[in-house]
Amino acid sequence: MCRAWLAGAEQVGRLVRARQAQAPDLTARILQAAYDDGSLPRRPSQATGHGARQVASRRAGWLAGLRWTLGGLAVVQLMLAVPDLLGAVGHDAHAGREVAAFDIALAVGLLVVACYPEHARVFAPVALTLVFCFASISALDVVQGVVTPGRVAIHGIAALQAFLVWRLARIHTSQPAAA
Repeated sequence: MCRAWLAGAEQVGRLVRARQAQAPDLTARILQAAYDDGSLPRRPSQATGHGARQVASRRAGWLAGLRWTLGGLAVVQLMLAVPDLLGAVGHDAHAGREVAAFDIALAVGLLVVACYPEHARVFAPVALTLVFCFASISALDVVQGVVTPGRVAIHGIAALQAFLVWRLARIHTSQPAAA
């Protein structure tokens, strides 16, 4: 009885392997139907004709502007930090050099994001955390009277940098993956 069952199972296996059906690839037609009836939203890259080129051109211009602005702010940050790193003297010199070293490292990270926006998604949490911390300690220092609001206004540059990194991360992650 077992031998008969095994022989039948082997026969079925041979028949199945010998008659592998070729199914047509309906992917493109199904996706097109889903786009046509509105089930799936079209991405700008799927638009056709002159409008698609305009969207792509505007997007490329916007992306380049964000990258250049971020890169420029990072260079300014470097230019301000390097003299503090090299020229600090006195009792607070060590703390000043540590802050300058941090500023230089942050500026280098921002330059990396400006040159390679695909890394913005990784760097965005760092920049946003920095801005949150600056905002928190600045608010506390202003309330306690340690500094004036004008003195902490310089942190607005960090907020702008964080916004640019966040925006680059959003733009880069919304682009379709390359095949």
